[in-house]
Amino acid sequence: MTGDRTVPWRRRGGWTVAAAVVAGVLLVASVWWAVADSTGPPGPPGSGPDGGGTVVAGADAVHFEQGHGLAGVSTVLRSPADVRVFAGRYPQDGVGAELREKLLGRDLDAEALVALAWGSGCTSAEGAVLTYAEGTGYSARLTGTTTYQTCESPWEVLAVFAVPEEDVGAEPLIGGTSPDPPGPATLLAHAPLEGRGAAARGPRAAEVSQPDQFEDFVRPLPEEAARLLESELGGVYDAELPGPARRFAFEGRGCGEKARLEITAERLRPLPADGSCRDPRPYVAVFAVPADRVPASAVIGG
Repeated sequence: MTGDRTVPWRRRGGWTVAAAVVAGVLLVASVWWAVADSTGPPGPPGSGPDGGGTVVAGADAVHFEQGHGLAGVSTVLRSPADVRVFAGRYPQDGVGAELREKLLGRDLDAEALVALAWGSGCTSAEGAVLTYAEGTGYSARLTGTTTYQTCESPWEVLAVFAVPEEDVGAEPLIGGTSPDPPGPATLLAHAPLEGRGAAARGPRAAEVSQPDQFEDFVRPLPEEAARLLESELGGVYDAELPGPARRFAFEGRGCGEKARLEITAERLRPLPADGSCRDPRPYVAVFAVPADRVPASAVIGG
């Protein structure tokens, strides 16, 4: 009798233990999947600066990549000079070199290039399309997406689209605002070098992040050029620039007031704004560059 009474209890207990074991396995598996899949904050939807709009018919996707360290930007490139300075936003791991070669191969007389880079959070994608909405202008939308609940390191996306120049217009909007400058560098000051300027000594270039570096660079300049530089820079050495930044000074020949800085893994050097200059003359210019956009291997000038 005792045995008859205890067998059902043992069976029920056996099923109870088995169910507990299965539940435990499922719990461990779910925890393992969550940890193995990712460990970061949830990401935003897979869309660009404004997240809306309709797909732009005829826009050609020139470049797409997803990774890390892709600095955010929303800009329009209309000339070879635009492309060359834009590539300086991505000097790391050959990204800039690939962009420069690929984008310089486009017909920039007939096309404008809309370039966008933004954080896609925990959403991975196979590509992107250019979109447009009245009032906010251009944006982008990811395609072939997979969104994870969490991720160890959120992704950034870089996408470049070719659009007929006449469709872009003179004052386009991207995400409701005016486009960023193509390159990361800012022209802080410039001055013409008349008479015994750069030609007599050969062009010079130097980092002038610190006041004593700037003083050393300015000392051999003609008095008027030195005065103009000091006047334009004002109190820049009395206050920190926004964010970590470095400053570089160059003597060159061209249109100094329109000069922009080309940044490659090999060198930093100024370029005329539109790739040419109708009345080239000696000048000196000082640029500010975000510190993380300056490759350690780059030569100043050359």
